[in-house]
Amino acid sequence: MSPISRRNLVLGAPALAMAGVLAGRRPAAAGTLLVDRYGQYLYEDWPGKVTTDEQLKREYAEERARLSGITFDTTTYDRYGGLKRLGRRAATGYFRLEKVDGRWWFVTPDGHLFFLKAVDAFSADEWGYGTLYKNADGSPRQVFQELPDPGRFAAAYAVVEQGLHTVSFLKANLMRKYGDDYRDGWRDISRRRMIDWGFNAQGKWHRDPAVVMPYIERAPTPVDVIRVRWGIDPFDHDFSAKLDRAFDDFGLRRFRDDPWLIGYFFENERGWNRDVVAEVVRQGSGLPAKRSFVAYLEETYADLARVNDLLGTGAGSFRELTDLAIDIARVPAQDVRAFITLASKTYFKKVSAAIRRQDPHHLFIGSSLVPTWRTSPEWNVGGIEHLDAISFDWYSRSADYLRQYETYDKPIVNIEFSFCYPSRGLTSHNAGITATGIANRGELFRAFVEAQAKSPVFVGYAWFVHYDQAVTAKPGATESFNMGLVNQQDQPYHEMTDIMRLTNRDLETVHLHGAG
Repeated sequence: MSPISRRNLVLGAPALAMAGVLAGRRPAAAGTLLVDRYGQYLYEDWPGKVTTDEQLKREYAEERARLSGITFDTTTYDRYGGLKRLGRRAATGYFRLEKVDGRWWFVTPDGHLFFLKAVDAFSADEWGYGTLYKNADGSPRQVFQELPDPGRFAAAYAVVEQGLHTVSFLKANLMRKYGDDYRDGWRDISRRRMIDWGFNAQGKWHRDPAVVMPYIERAPTPVDVIRVRWGIDPFDHDFSAKLDRAFDDFGLRRFRDDPWLIGYFFENERGWNRDVVAEVVRQGSGLPAKRSFVAYLEETYADLARVNDLLGTGAGSFRELTDLAIDIARVPAQDVRAFITLASKTYFKKVSAAIRRQDPHHLFIGSSLVPTWRTSPEWNVGGIEHLDAISFDWYSRSADYLRQYETYDKPIVNIEFSFCYPSRGLTSHNAGITATGIANRGELFRAFVEAQAKSPVFVGYAWFVHYDQAVTAKPGATESFNMGLVNQQDQPYHEMTDIMRLTNRDLETVHLHGAG
């Protein structure tokens, strides 16, 4: 799943088949008003629903007083969040990974063991928290009781990539709550919340560099890669050069000496599976991957007659075979798997090398794959020797996905997951991660992260996301998910975060002993 930024609008398909679980939400027929001036659902009331700007300001004052004593615990943790009581390992000045007594850990730049507990899309500048206020034809969307004043709340408006006219009720509410120059007040409260709730890092997507915490960065995808369906063709001879140019344009070198950076992921939820190979073998010799597939067949079988018999082709040479369309149904399953493995090795080797050319200090944690969607087990582990850790996006209640990967003895992070409660006009991905209430979101979180933390290869997670999406849907999509730690009126879900606080406090112990 991908949030949206002004710089790089990513409208990738969701991590699961997200039908959107509704909870009595009124259908949004044309002209149906859905939300009030604060972005709240009109057809439901709940305790704490915002009615005035003064209420927001009062809540700020109350929370500021409540959190005034919350400071980072330097007795228990090193400055990066490493747990001091677990002893000190070699300090390299950068995050690294180490296996200690049969269990994998991150190690902070100061040499203490660290379990990742991150929040994705931390920044309020994330435009995925916005919503469209104009239709595709430029006409106004008739779903708002009242839009934020574009004069006072100019910062809440943007035309993001692909010309999507977007408004962020979240930003407008932050300005109402903390003042027009809201950033310093918001940052102070948000950092204290993270400390209070036990989170120790900023995860994927839009972060706030002014809130100093360990973080994960995305290595950008070159715009000129060769695509096969959703996947990249790593056999392109220019792929490495394209990576170098993209990383250079992005300024990846500027991160190389930053001790707060944990590492990079590349791409998002896009690997290879049989469907990608089916498209490769249908193509002609102009596709690098097709030439590499035929080269694989020649090396594996050597005998052209046997290959022709297997594929039902009549090529006079292996060179001629590259121009023939091949039916994937004729390709033996073991060859499909072997070619995906080869593609994965080629891909991750080139990406890792390109990152290392610009930044030799930080970790490469893979491509944030959904284990069962747009990828395959062969892709997930094919290039494992070129990864420091495997990153997954796994929206589920079950941690059983880890079992098949534990035998590879490679660290694993789950850097996208959520539990949602469909209410207040918001929806959920699907029934599998749908909670029965706000507190139940926290209970599901506790059970899921503790089950993962028990694994010897699991080294941490990132919760998706900091704020709920808009009731009126994020730009360019139909998603209006209750994923946040905080709603779009900047009100924390305390019934959930109270459970998260207790869970996060003990996760290192759970991981250390492999038991709750």
